[in-house]
Amino acid sequence: MKRPLRARIFLAGRIALLAAGALAAGTTPAAAQNAAFTDVVALLSSGDPGTRMNALRQLRDAGYLQAAPAIAPLLGDADPQVQALAVQGVVSLFLVDESYTRAFGTSVITEKGATLPLYAFVQRAGATIANPAPPAIIRGLITAARSPTMRIRFDAAYALGVLGPPLITLGQFPDGKAAAEALLAILREPDATMRLAATHVLGRLMGAALQNEDRNTELSSQRTEAGDRIVAGMNDPDVMIRLSSMGALGEMRYDRAVQSLTDTYGYYKKGPEAIAALDAVAKIGHPGSLPVFVAQLGHREAHVRRLAVEGIARTGDKDGLAEMEARTSRDQSAFVTYARAFARAKALDYSQLTKLVEGFKYSLLESDVFDYLVELGAPLAPELWAFSTHKDAKIRAGVAEVLGIIGSQASLPAVEALMGDKNSLVAAAAARSQKRLVPRDPAQPRVP
Repeated sequence: MKRPLRARIFLAGRIALLAAGALAAGTTPAAAQNAAFTDVVALLSSGDPGTRMNALRQLRDAGYLQAAPAIAPLLGDADPQVQALAVQGVVSLFLVDESYTRAFGTSVITEKGATLPLYAFVQRAGATIANPAPPAIIRGLITAARSPTMRIRFDAAYALGVLGPPLITLGQFPDGKAAAEALLAILREPDATMRLAATHVLGRLMGAALQNEDRNTELSSQRTEAGDRIVAGMNDPDVMIRLSSMGALGEMRYDRAVQSLTDTYGYYKKGPEAIAALDAVAKIGHPGSLPVFVAQLGHREAHVRRLAVEGIARTGDKDGLAEMEARTSRDQSAFVTYARAFARAKALDYSQLTKLVEGFKYSLLESDVFDYLVELGAPLAPELWAFSTHKDAKIRAGVAEVLGIIGSQASLPAVEALMGDKNSLVAAAAARSQKRLVPRDPAQPRVP
């Protein structure tokens, strides 16, 4: 897990000073804080763009969630600078720890110019707090995704990819068709960076919607158009678009793409595009791909064998799993060994769970282990509680991070115990997870 950094809170300090002055005049602290908050929110309606921007910065720094509905209209502000700041501001409001997100993001994205919505997007699961964004924010981001300013469209798209999935999980994502149409419009733009953003976000949103189709019918109604357009991206002249298209198809588990992806793997046979294609096929886990996976169990490259094991696990085919176990039992690759432990857990066999969780000790494996545990989801959470007292701090930190993503209120005792861990990285991971599990009081400032 990446080393956390403490966020800076400016407005909370300002309100504390206002409260102290009000107390001298005989006013209660709560009333003084509310007055200060109301004054700042009122500035969002100022006719001066600079005043609106200053108010946005103060509300963002303080982290008052009850400001979100008042900020939402500024996502369509006529001034592009205000609009851009509003997009970044709403993402910041709902992050678990903005400094941690930035630190994580900069470890993944080395290019200059990346912004907070992109950093939050690459963090994947666990970026946001327990409170979902209100529908007005999503509608405002859809508006911003149609902005004439490219940078605003870019950030708004990634903001939808960050704030949208929690609402999709709850079946509360508003205007799903409009969101998909705005992203599809970006996907048709000539600029490769914009097409890349739309590809990433459509994959993320459609993948989330697949888990709860009955309550996301608007978004799911656009699945075929989005999927087919992303399949077309596999032939884009830009190699990053081709690779990202395959990644998105895997994330959205688009089974209509299985044949194209399989053909791509067969054509390239090795290299980044071959691996990306097989990875997508493995993530989709279509039963018809079982012969492809079985055929790769003896491949000379460990990463290919790992993907074959993952793919078999996701098909859930018992005969395939048995053959995989027999053919990989002597495989010495750590990647294959941990993938096999994942495959067993996927079939609700936790006999190698200790082996899987101990992957957190190794920097080369911790990202894979994190993804495996998150994919295994809620049924695994009670099994992880026992590892909260493991002697290795890296394992305790990894478990603390994952419990906040796949756990429930029943996981809170383990998470809260880890918040008092003597190791600072473990305690910080647990503190983040507590924020993922316990909704924040909208009327209170963000706690550092």
